[in-house]
Amino acid sequence: MEDRNETSRGGKTMKIGIQVMVPPYTYEDLDTAIKIAEAAMEKGHEVTLFLFADSVICTNKNIKPIKIDRNIPQKLVELMQKGNFEVHICGICMDYRGITTDMIIEGSKPSGLPELANLIATCDRFINLMA
Repeated sequence: MEDRNETSRGGKTMKIGIQVMVPPYTYEDLDTAIKIAEAAMEKGHEVTLFLFADSVICTNKNIKPIKIDRNIPQKLVELMQKGNFEVHICGICMDYRGITTDMIIEGSKPSGLPELANLIATCDRFINLMA
């Protein structure tokens, strides 16, 4: 394992991978992933979110939640803008759901299973949220 830099709290930074597989707004897995990512980033850790199956829907920038509901696509953009947070989207899953690259939120990256395998192999912690 490679040496990581120190966090602001004196510990070593970690690379954390989170995989989500269920659709947004139906289950709370994406909300959980976002909260884990926020907490990890506050401690100086690097987080990669890998969206698989129906969870890829949350990267569609055309989603328009009602005003009292959370805006998951916008929240992901805000996290990416803070740094130390990446969003990878399964490209085949996008194709199956009719989502094209011009429809996805800025900063997210169409990806695939080889990248997921690499994430699992190289991260310090991997969390899989499956409903």
